[in-house]
Amino acid sequence: MSSLLSHIELSERISKNLQRLEDILPEDTRTDLVVPRGIIRRVEDLLPEYDFIMNNTIQRNICYAVEALDFYRWIINCFKTYGPVSGYLYKTGIILADMIVESMTRDFLKQRGVKQSKKHSKNIAKLKTLGVPKSLRERIEKLHSRRSNIHLYLISDLEATKYKLKDWNSSILCLRDIRKKFCELLT
Repeated sequence: MSSLLSHIELSERISKNLQRLEDILPEDTRTDLVVPRGIIRRVEDLLPEYDFIMNNTIQRNICYAVEALDFYRWIINCFKTYGPVSGYLYKTGIILADMIVESMTRDFLKQRGVKQSKKHSKNIAKLKTLGVPKSLRERIEKLHSRRSNIHLYLISDLEATKYKLKDWNSSILCLRDIRKKFCELLT
């Protein structure tokens, strides 16, 4: 936990310093932007946080997805985006966070000897008897419902401002908390 917090604090400091540097650079000196090292955590650094996942392929794929979340976080923190662009960045992060939670949930159920359903919502319900508190299950359900109806052809209203930073933050915190709870229950 403390290493995660220190990494977040470091990332925030780097983001602020990069923005200050960007603000003082003359227009004609700007070139291709390179993501600074340390902003996106490496799979090797993430693997210990997900060592409770028994399937190595799923474990690594989760870490790749977390790397993508790190990249989206960097974009959100370093660039001023507006309207639909911001909304779709948040939406992409919410979808990715839910995909990670779904994978962790299926692995958790498998390790506990519980048959998994094809539907994530049914798997969430199965967590009730396995030590996952109601408040956390409700947050997972809320994350999953935010992720539902992602197909553009199924959406009947405009999405330009549907997803907000608070939705992004809630999804990241839910991901963190369920990871910690599964780790606690499995180790």
